[in-house]
Amino acid sequence: MISLSIYCSTQTMSVAIYDGKILLDILNKKITQNKIDYLPLIIQKILTSNNIKSLDRILFCRGPGSYTANRSIKALAQGLSLAKNSKLVTLDNFEVYLGNITKKYDESIVFFQDFNNKFFIKLFCKRNEKFIDYEEKFYHVESRTLKKMILEKVSKKPNTVIVSDHKYSLNKFNKINVNITYLSPNASHLANSFFNGYGVENLEIIYHHTYYKWCL
Repeated sequence: MISLSIYCSTQTMSVAIYDGKILLDILNKKITQNKIDYLPLIIQKILTSNNIKSLDRILFCRGPGSYTANRSIKALAQGLSLAKNSKLVTLDNFEVYLGNITKKYDESIVFFQDFNNKFFIKLFCKRNEKFIDYEEKFYHVESRTLKKMILEKVSKKPNTVIVSDHKYSLNKFNKINVNITYLSPNASHLANSFFNGYGVENLEIIYHHTYYKWCL
């Protein structure tokens, strides 16, 4: 089964090709000026260079993040799905992190930065060897609120891991006795999370404006 994985962070556009769970190729390109205009060209390049004629599955992230970018990726994936007769599977951005961390922890806190230097953060607990939501909503906060929230949570739950792509913020927790994991996700991390049981056939983009119910 041939899969195409598509992932864009605030820093990198990334696409990967898999045969089953075997990574065949991955291409990464740095994002400039918060634009993902080159993404269709990167996808075309990886498909052509690997002589991929058909795709069984297309994986992509539905947010939270840049709503414009997420809509563009969704439209691109849908168009490619129609052309290749492929199944579409999506993961939310938190799941991209969750599927790539060790399962020895009871709980996890995942946060990552947006284009406006604020942070998305969400709390998870482990059940049946998989991290699940504490609650439906996530939070979109500034740096000072982020640190306060995390310190409050880890003080009550010591076997918690903090996971992020933001090294500077993670380093703030080095002086206290907490578990931290740095992860800079790309398309292979998204695919790995899918292989570890995350992902749904849900194409609804996740909004992050403060008046939506799952964001505070």
